[in-house]
Amino acid sequence: MKVFKKARGIMARAVSGIAVLIFALTLSVAALAQERGDENYAVFVSQRNGAAELYSIDLNTRQVSQLTNTGRGHLTPAISSNRGIVFASRKGSSYEIFSGQLGSTVRTLRPTLLGINRLTINNNDETGASLTRDGVWVAFLSGNGIEVMTSTGINRRVVVPSSEQFSDFSPAISPDGARVAFVSNRGGEFDLWIYTSATGELRQLTRGAKATGGASWSADGKQIVFNTTATAGENSGIAIAVAETGGFRILTDKGDFNGSLSARGDRMLFTSTRDGDAEIYLLNIGSGSVERLTFNAGMDDGAVFLAEPVRPGRPTR
Repeated sequence: MKVFKKARGIMARAVSGIAVLIFALTLSVAALAQERGDENYAVFVSQRNGAAELYSIDLNTRQVSQLTNTGRGHLTPAISSNRGIVFASRKGSSYEIFSGQLGSTVRTLRPTLLGINRLTINNNDETGASLTRDGVWVAFLSGNGIEVMTSTGINRRVVVPSSEQFSDFSPAISPDGARVAFVSNRGGEFDLWIYTSATGELRQLTRGAKATGGASWSADGKQIVFNTTATAGENSGIAIAVAETGGFRILTDKGDFNGSLSARGDRMLFTSTRDGDAEIYLLNIGSGSVERLTFNAGMDDGAVFLAEPVRPGRPTR
């Protein structure tokens, strides 16, 4: 009898220990989910219901929900860490830059886009909007060249004037707003260039990259992804460049374009026609595995992660 009671006591302690372990694992998973922020969601452009509108997608369930229904046509969005969003949309005969705020219902089947404001008014197209991580500054392409302004539409200025001699396009402002990457043929071929706001310097970053657009920064400002035809078969692909040295490598090469990195830089959303139609895919950069996320007859393009919340860091000088 004593032996039985002792064995039962040992079993009870073992069960209790397992329960504690399961509880600890649950807390760890919850903490990880909280740390990952909204990176289980993305926003993209789709023509699945006619005009190009903004949609959100749950990257776990693949549930797609419509954000806009204007019938005007929208272009690739950019999102800040506080869920601010900028995008180009047709207004009359031209595209203009708009801003808004993704509502708290973004995780539901009926997400909302709040406070939509028109930031530009012009007869020429203004497109290619990108956003700093804190949502304060916007870079975009206009008839005047590459411009920056605040996300409220003020302090607008040209940083790379348009030129009849060169073709400059696909501006992407760095997460801290200190630099703007863009594609240009200023060096003879189309490569990535960098504008530095503190000095006004223009610097060629890559050489022989055969860049075709789609410039987008990593969250830490150390890397830039871009569209390229410098692939083995000269198909459209996506490359990633080091922002300081300009060295680059090919990530995908099967009719792929418009990549967007996750905050950790371990995943990339991109568009591809590898299966015939333009659809959204997800690349695990470490393993190289690719998942198709959308299955739709209309074009799906320009997917961007919902960024993680801003975390306070050390002050910089």
